[in-house]
Amino acid sequence: MRKFAAIAAASAVAAIGLAAPAQAYDREMYAYAAGHMISHSDIPASLNAKKGANFNASPMSGKSFLCGDENTRVEFAGGQMQFNVNYNGKKDSAGIGVSVTQYASATQAIKAFNELKAGLKKCEGPASGQQTFADGSTDTWSRLNTSGSVPLVTVAGVASVFLNENYEDVTSGSADGTYDGGTYSSDSYSVYTLVNDVIINTSRYTGSELNMSTRERRAVNQVAFNAVTRWLG
Repeated sequence: MRKFAAIAAASAVAAIGLAAPAQAYDREMYAYAAGHMISHSDIPASLNAKKGANFNASPMSGKSFLCGDENTRVEFAGGQMQFNVNYNGKKDSAGIGVSVTQYASATQAIKAFNELKAGLKKCEGPASGQQTFADGSTDTWSRLNTSGSVPLVTVAGVASVFLNENYEDVTSGSADGTYDGGTYSSDSYSVYTLVNDVIINTSRYTGSELNMSTRERRAVNQVAFNAVTRWLG
């Protein structure tokens, strides 16, 4: 499950970096997005986010990853463009990221959001597996996913939805002693919001602990609410 840990991290946290508008971009949309993402003041102090954000924009093609592992992937329709802003956490704290996926129309965004909600049902529940490698080491992983609605973040009568993923990976040492093994634990919480012709994903990911606190999840919900306010402001 070493590969899955990388996939989970990439899907839970928004992309980082600073990108200038390319010729293929809609420059007007790029400018709008850059000026309508969350600021540091929109993040509750309890999330321990550093000041200074990384903004990135990129064209999209194909499907968007929702959940899964090496054997199964749950996806939903991707958009035309994606805009991301990421705030790193202080010291060992997790960061917070917001990604905005732009669709060709509100109709396409609604269709993708409905596909996302249906996909969440496939993501729910426990899963586990084990692999044995050539060096004699083993990799045992387990995952518990939950999903639901976020009434606090409701736009035009449509409530946001969340996906919470608890994941643990335990590897044993190799037979020749060159690899000692170890334990990797993580918890990610993502809120998806339909806003006209975009889907906003507000995510927090930690690679150091299981069971993100209720206080943290509520703070992420508040960031999701603020992300909508900024986007429409």
